[in-house]
Amino acid sequence: MKLMYEPEFRCQKNGVPILSHKEIEDDAENFIKDFDADILKHPRAVDIEKFTEFYLGLTPEYNNLSHCGLILGRMVFNDTDRIPIYDMESRRAEYISASRGTVIIDNTIVEDEHRLRSTMGHEAGHWIYQQSYFYTDPHQLTLLDMLDSMGTACRKSDIEGGDGAKKTLSTDHDWLEHQAKYFSAAILMPREAMRVVCGDEAMRRNLTEEVPGFEEIILANHVSEVFNVSVESARIRIKQLEHDFKPAMHNNPTIFTIGYPERVFSH
Repeated sequence: MKLMYEPEFRCQKNGVPILSHKEIEDDAENFIKDFDADILKHPRAVDIEKFTEFYLGLTPEYNNLSHCGLILGRMVFNDTDRIPIYDMESRRAEYISASRGTVIIDNTIVEDEHRLRSTMGHEAGHWIYQQSYFYTDPHQLTLLDMLDSMGTACRKSDIEGGDGAKKTLSTDHDWLEHQAKYFSAAILMPREAMRVVCGDEAMRRNLTEEVPGFEEIILANHVSEVFNVSVESARIRIKQLEHDFKPAMHNNPTIFTIGYPERVFSH
């Protein structure tokens, strides 16, 4: 049986991964090479549901994660019977059981393909990088552990809120969500495929000459169509990779977190 790509990365002592943007880009690209390498040469939408369910081995489920659609997704890292949902019929919050490896998507985005895809990619990022932070040994659970081990609860702002360039990342939660958000963009719009779509200097020069002032939005619309993502997600991704459409690469990645962590490997 073929083994999937497994990234190596460092973590702080509390399990928060230490990752650079370049490391996430490299990992996402290696996942795509293993999952569907042709995408990198002939860009098209990544089948993120297939990647999540059949490649990562996660179990997608759909439910009402809040009464107002505030929470778009949850990644479950430990078997639990304490996943909060909202029952529309009784109009009250309830708890359901879920097994480790379950990714729960809110019902409000099931028919919104772009948001569904970005949320799937986001939760996949949590699973790939953050098991060392969220996993709890069931034989050593305390009451506080039970409350803290339910997994992620990703709000709209965690998944859709801008490019993060101006946001101050100060808490563990900030870093964890930022890493998952960046992975989602990198897996849905892989760096190498983006070079094929956006790296044609002649094409970009023609856009600048023919539609001055509108070249950015036209390019974002094109990326949106190729990769089946929102125009806003495409615009942010173009901004993230703009320097990368040229041969020169940055050699000094920005580290997300600071410290002297133990070296760990993902499982």
